[in-house]
Amino acid sequence: MLSGKQIEKIRKHLYENYDARLPKIFSALGDPCRFYIFQLLLLQHEVCVTDVAKVCKKTVPAASQQLKILEQSGLLVRERMGQMVCYMLNEKDPLMQKLIKMMP
Repeated sequence: MLSGKQIEKIRKHLYENYDARLPKIFSALGDPCRFYIFQLLLLQHEVCVTDVAKVCKKTVPAASQQLKILEQSGLLVRERMGQMVCYMLNEKDPLMQKLIKMMP
C-alpha cells in the first residue's frame, strides 16, 4: 500500500507532466475512421477532403466532419488552396512529433 508521502509524490509528478491535449487526441484517434485518416496522412503528407472521402469510401461532408474533429484535437492543420481544403499532420508540435514516431 502506498504511503501518504508516496501518494503526494505521484500526484505531483502526474500533475506536472499532464498535457490536457492527450485525452482529446486519444479520443479522436479512438474512432476507427479517424485513425484510418491519421494513418493515411502518415503515408501521404497532405490530402484534400475529396481524396479522404474517396479513400475512406465516405461522402465529402462525412470526411470533412472527421477531419474537423482531428483538426480540433490538434492532430492536423488545414490549408486552403483555392477552392480546395487540404490537411496535413501538425508536425511542428513536439507532442505530435512523439506520437508520429510511435506509429508503425
